[in-house]
Amino acid sequence: MTNDNELQLLEAIYASGSSGQANSQRVLAGQAGLSLGMTNALLSRFAERGWVKLTHISGRSLRYILTPSGVEEVLRRTMAYFTRAERSATNYRARIDDYVHGIARKGFRVLVYEGPKELEFLFDYSCARRGVALVASPSEELRATLSQDSSAMFVSGQKAPEAALGAPGALPPSRASSEALADILFPGMLRVR
Repeated sequence: MTNDNELQLLEAIYASGSSGQANSQRVLAGQAGLSLGMTNALLSRFAERGWVKLTHISGRSLRYILTPSGVEEVLRRTMAYFTRAERSATNYRARIDDYVHGIARKGFRVLVYEGPKELEFLFDYSCARRGVALVASPSEELRATLSQDSSAMFVSGQKAPEAALGAPGALPPSRASSEALADILFPGMLRVR
């Protein structure tokens, strides 16, 4: 977690450095989403490591600037982040594609996706590949209609898969199937309910 906090603050310093104006610890803390105490501790650590230079603008106004080694550290951490993100996306893409392929073989023609937008494009790609129609975040009316379609599979990012089919009593008994997104992305994991 500290590494994420450090990257957030380094990026805030970088972003504010182009303005040429003073960037107080309070302003940097707000930009980085950190507490003032955490910001103070991290700035001290950055100065010790040679990542940040402190300059006086006038009187009590200070400006924090990334040094060349600070910029290199931001680049190194950003590249590490993208490497992790790419690895995760590849892993999730494979799991989602296997899942969509499996439901297509079982005769499902529609996948109703109600989960995080960040994963929707992976479902879209797999559904297009496997000949399954994707309906993302449908209106309540369309949801009600699709809940009566036995060839529809609801995938929900909510805790209980049945939540994908609406609030209790909001829809008539469903003929569609449902699956929790967590069960697709983390198959075989023992989940505490």
